[in-house]
Amino acid sequence: MRNGMVSALDSRWTGQEPTWEGASEWTDEKIYHTFTRALDFYGYYLDLEDYIPIILEYLKNENPKDKTSLDNIKKSPRCVEIIILGKLARMINLGMPICHSGKNYKKKINSYLKTISDNVLLLTVEKETVKKGPSIFDIMQTKLRYGVIVHLDTMLDKWIRNNTVDVNKINVTSLLQSVGAPVNALGCVTTWFETQRSELIEARDKKCSQIVEAYSHLSKPAIKRRIKLLDEMLLDVDVYRSSKKSSRKPRVKKQKSADKLVKSLKYLKSSSEYGIVSTNPMKLIGSEKAYIFNEKYRRLTVLVQSDKNGLMVKGTTILDFHDDESYSTTLRKPKEILSAISTKTERQITNIMNKLTTKKNKANGRVSSNTLIVKA
Repeated sequence: MRNGMVSALDSRWTGQEPTWEGASEWTDEKIYHTFTRALDFYGYYLDLEDYIPIILEYLKNENPKDKTSLDNIKKSPRCVEIIILGKLARMINLGMPICHSGKNYKKKINSYLKTISDNVLLLTVEKETVKKGPSIFDIMQTKLRYGVIVHLDTMLDKWIRNNTVDVNKINVTSLLQSVGAPVNALGCVTTWFETQRSELIEARDKKCSQIVEAYSHLSKPAIKRRIKLLDEMLLDVDVYRSSKKSSRKPRVKKQKSADKLVKSLKYLKSSSEYGIVSTNPMKLIGSEKAYIFNEKYRRLTVLVQSDKNGLMVKGTTILDFHDDESYSTTLRKPKEILSAISTKTERQITNIMNKLTTKKNKANGRVSSNTLIVKA
């Protein structure tokens, strides 16, 4: 730094470090523009270690008696929260308004400080004892924070910089699969989406004057586009949750040879296009009803048992289904219907299927390498 400001060696292209003098008199548009430019500026010039003294300066200005937070920053493992916290602290140190663009950035900073404090505590516990480590749930929360939430925050930063409808979502299903996220640890991801979504809805419906003002730089179509993308990503989380449940090893069936009955069954284990994972084929044995979907031809087949013994499998074909009650139909909106089958109750599924207008044909029960076992 030079004269207390970040040296901008490439100022010809990046400009000098953004300042906030007189920001209390600025328009929302100018605050928003300066904020997004500052994020890019610090990302270009500063390294992770550069943010440590910036954060310490912020803490000394805010609460010089808070020795715990100062120590935690010094002891903290170098993580992505340091970078985000450092950028916000630098802007507030220079006079950025605490509240703008629909966010209270002091609350954001406190949230990152808590995360860093938790990391320090976890690190201390690991050093003190080898036998007692963090719980599996804590480990998964950490994985989700670094493997999913950080990517969502990055996506949100891009949305902030772009005030048009031309924004895109990220592949949440792939992120969750990459960390092997269990069902009981998905709460933090769902909460992140719901928080962003509720603010945008309040801005769209003009329920809160402060939030309406904060999002005034976005047109109504731009707000609707962001809500739509958040809804789609929330649906991806629900589908992932349902897929994880369906892929669990089923309870032992009365028929001990169930695994042998399905050993020749060739089926599609998962579909990246629709975010669906096939349920264990052993569940077909003795099942009252099964839903299978041919991805290649977009044909859904519903098979209903013909007697109380349930469905049976022989080779590559499902047997013992009722000819009149079972049927096959083409889906116009496969992702929507498959998601409903995976997540909703049987009664709700029946109501949805009854509303389909496509022609129902006779079912044959054949399963191929293009066929997903959606539910059984």
